[in-house]
Amino acid sequence: MAANLARRLRAEWPAWVAIAFVAFVPFHRLMEFPMMTFVVAFFWLLRSAEARARMREALPLVGVLFLCFWLPILFSSPDSYRPSRGFSTSLVMLRYLAAALSMSVLLRPPELRWLALRGMAVVLLFWALDGYVQMVFGRDLFGYPLHPDRVNALFGKRFMFYGPVLGMLAPLSFEYARQRWPLWAWAASFAFIMAAVLMAGMRAGWVMMALMCLIYFVMLLKCPQPRVRRAAMLLPVLVLVVAAFSYVGSDKVRKRVDDSLLMVRGSEQTIDAGTSLRLPIWRAAWEMYLAHPINGVGVRAYPVAYYEFAPPDDVHIVGNKAHNGGSHAHNIVLEAMSETGTIGLLGLLLGYWLAWRAWRAATPDSRAESLPYVLVLLMIMFPLNSHFAIFGVFTSSLIWFAMGLWGAAWRRA
Repeated sequence: MAANLARRLRAEWPAWVAIAFVAFVPFHRLMEFPMMTFVVAFFWLLRSAEARARMREALPLVGVLFLCFWLPILFSSPDSYRPSRGFSTSLVMLRYLAAALSMSVLLRPPELRWLALRGMAVVLLFWALDGYVQMVFGRDLFGYPLHPDRVNALFGKRFMFYGPVLGMLAPLSFEYARQRWPLWAWAASFAFIMAAVLMAGMRAGWVMMALMCLIYFVMLLKCPQPRVRRAAMLLPVLVLVVAAFSYVGSDKVRKRVDDSLLMVRGSEQTIDAGTSLRLPIWRAAWEMYLAHPINGVGVRAYPVAYYEFAPPDDVHIVGNKAHNGGSHAHNIVLEAMSETGTIGLLGLLLGYWLAWRAWRAATPDSRAESLPYVLVLLMIMFPLNSHFAIFGVFTSSLIWFAMGLWGAAWRRA
């Protein structure tokens, strides 16, 4: 029995490392350990001609998109407001390319990707369950108390992460359920996770769920099976029921909805209140871009530059006990423009276009297998939303983890 277990672990360890990455996401830097495992494996794989050949197959996807992401970081560093941070960031970002190429080789066998996808789906369903436990009992399964402003579940002190991160990674669970479970089970898991994201009280997560609902409505309508097309007509009803349940059952949701509705009044004050005081942050990002249009103020230099481009009475300066002004631009487009300038904006737009071309160039089977990972990337990088710092370690790790999974499933037609 022990020998069989050892053989299975030898064969399946890449899938379990991928599952461990998702499981460790709530626990600060623990997710770096699975990521570094793939980085170390990259250098081990270089000894194999077969692995090198597979990496070359993945380079038109993984390598090209990495350059769109990485070169603007490098070019923003020489005259950055924090040049040492810019150069160090560009250097450590290289590990993501190594990890993604390593994953494209190690998770190439479909059975390993399905094992990883199943494990990650279970982890995300557990996150949702943990959020419900915290909402009902005041503490989650790990003992973390409910945050006064938002549901934080097993994310603990990082209370702003639970809803958006569950929304970002939800396609992993949705797609496993859609492709492997009965239709009713998929609908149940969809509602289960969506309600957890809504009740978490973060509007960024709500935007992701709205986008997911639209995508799945279109997908189900295009399905050749009549019963699936009929189910598509029930999806809006399911969404309305879950949204109404969340609104009635959560004071946090009601407050966030009421705050969001202030924006329809159209004044600057109400829009600022409805966006959680984002207007000064966005305005400062735009001013940074105008002052440094070529390569921006430098990656991760936004907090330093903020003091130059925001007025002294700015709410994020006066009311910020950490004395770091705005931490980042809270939008992927404005972050690229302010920190990496026009070079970064062009890199972002080129990346979107090349990703779309790569999706269209893949075989039909590859597109079906890649869909969960492409949807994760869409949730993370959808431009009409509020974002965590895209050039920060947390979000960058999520992006290149999903890219590695896409690289493993991608086959050019």
